[in-house]
Amino acid sequence: SKSFIRVEADELTYPLHVILRYNIEKDVIAGKLPVSDISQRWNEDMKKLLDVEVKSDDKGALQDVHWSALAFGYFPTYLIGSIAAAQLYHYCQEDIPDIESMIEKGNFEPIKAWLKKTVHQHGRLYPSLDKMFEDQLGEPLNSKYFVDYLSTKYTDLYKLDSM
Repeated sequence: SKSFIRVEADELTYPLHVILRYNIEKDVIAGKLPVSDISQRWNEDMKKLLDVEVKSDDKGALQDVHWSALAFGYFPTYLIGSIAAAQLYHYCQEDIPDIESMIEKGNFEPIKAWLKKTVHQHGRLYPSLDKMFEDQLGEPLNSKYFVDYLSTKYTDLYKLDSM
């Protein structure tokens, strides 16, 4: 669904909100976009990416506290988290084939144990998420699993032909 507000967006359009912010941040930091032009750029990108017309800055460039708190470069971590979660779920499902029925029953212990063994116990042992994933899963962070998850879910949800 279309939303002005990032935190109210569905999981299909949420990544576009993050991409919009990342592109603006990148251009401001590189000196390609003056701060005074952020609002105009925001409105143009919201229309282009989400087909949403922004009528006021409180629904647009001023809606998040990140920039006013000088938290630049933070937005991509939200998307990286979703990508990592989809990849971890894929591999967890390989090791725990009945994961869906366990979740339905509220039995999260096997998933928690798998995450502890695969991720949590390592703390800061690895220099990067990619290195940990390569060692534990056999490949670095891979957006394919997130794209597959979204494609499957929304194809089924909206009864669309294969994407």
